[in-house]
Amino acid sequence: MAAFSTKGLTVWLQKVPGTSPAPVSISNVTNSKPATVTVSTTDIDKFQQGDVVTIAGTGWVSLDGKTFVVGAVSDDVYAFALAGSDASGESAPATTGTVTNIEADLVEFCLSTIDYAQSPAQAISVGTTCDPSAQIAGEPQAGTLSIAGFVDFQKPGYLEFMKAVDDQQPRELVIKLPTTAVPSGNGAIIFPSVTATGFSESFGVNAAAAFTGEFTLGTKPTYITT
Repeated sequence: MAAFSTKGLTVWLQKVPGTSPAPVSISNVTNSKPATVTVSTTDIDKFQQGDVVTIAGTGWVSLDGKTFVVGAVSDDVYAFALAGSDASGESAPATTGTVTNIEADLVEFCLSTIDYAQSPAQAISVGTTCDPSAQIAGEPQAGTLSIAGFVDFQKPGYLEFMKAVDDQQPRELVIKLPTTAVPSGNGAIIFPSVTATGFSESFGVNAAAAFTGEFTLGTKPTYITT
């Protein structure tokens, strides 16, 4: 992937509580990279390329509880690819599970900057009287997102962020990448669990009202770049 401009990049924040449609039953999932999901003839119209979906009940660690982007949709066979998935390690196709389209629960969050930082792992002391300096490697933290933008009480994304600061409930945050970054149109960086942990507003004289904020991540992001 070559260097790219952020022009066309968008940021989306999940509404809580959501209003997503009911989960759709899966009739088949291929054990491939990416996995392909088959649904019923009456459900295929509920999915379009670029939609954000979650998977449950397949029995596969590679898919269950994770978020993906709908790739190419094949209306004639009622199936679509899960961009960003890798089920090639599974032994055979799955014939159970559900897929939920959460696109309706995402509101655009207009930002001027968004910065992702992951802290290095901290060593864990296992010192004893025999070896006081003994340490083992720790796990790296999922990291933080630092954001900045302009106050706009008419924008659903800003209002949802203010709500997130108050309720401290984890949400999904999705950065949809422009086609200059991922020509397929499926490019995204998915943050499955972010909790707002910082927020400030600035109202300067003869200046645009601005804000800064921070999210703490519950898990590492997923990069979809194909």
